[in-house]
Amino acid sequence: MKPTTVRLVIALSAHFGWSLRQLDVKNAFLHGILQEEVYMTQPPGFQDSKHEAYVCRLHKSLYGLKQAPRAWNERFTSFLPSLGFLSTYADSSLFVKKVDSSVVILLLYVDDIIITGSAIVARQQVIDTLIAELDIKD
Repeated sequence: MKPTTVRLVIALSAHFGWSLRQLDVKNAFLHGILQEEVYMTQPPGFQDSKHEAYVCRLHKSLYGLKQAPRAWNERFTSFLPSLGFLSTYADSSLFVKKVDSSVVILLLYVDDIIITGSAIVARQQVIDTLIAELDIKD
């Protein structure tokens, strides 16, 4: 996320009197779906005594994996188009949704989300959908 993008979103919100909503995705990296095969040793306390040499194949990311941030970002950014958002060219963390003559703006920084815009009902629908899809603290 670019600092100028954050300033722009806050300035637009202040100028037009839009409310800002800040959301936090709980355990964001655990929501990422791995695209490549990743294996790990059996975690402590969960070893199979009959098969000590076995490893675990991960389907979802875990904290500490190099792939975790990328997997989470891919999951979230591939979900947003289903809500009507388009990515912007200037900043890959800025997403815009046009609703008739109104707009909803979403800004993503790792697991923090800022939502603002003139379409109050559409903005709340986006928040409700995100809360239903992910574990989010509003």
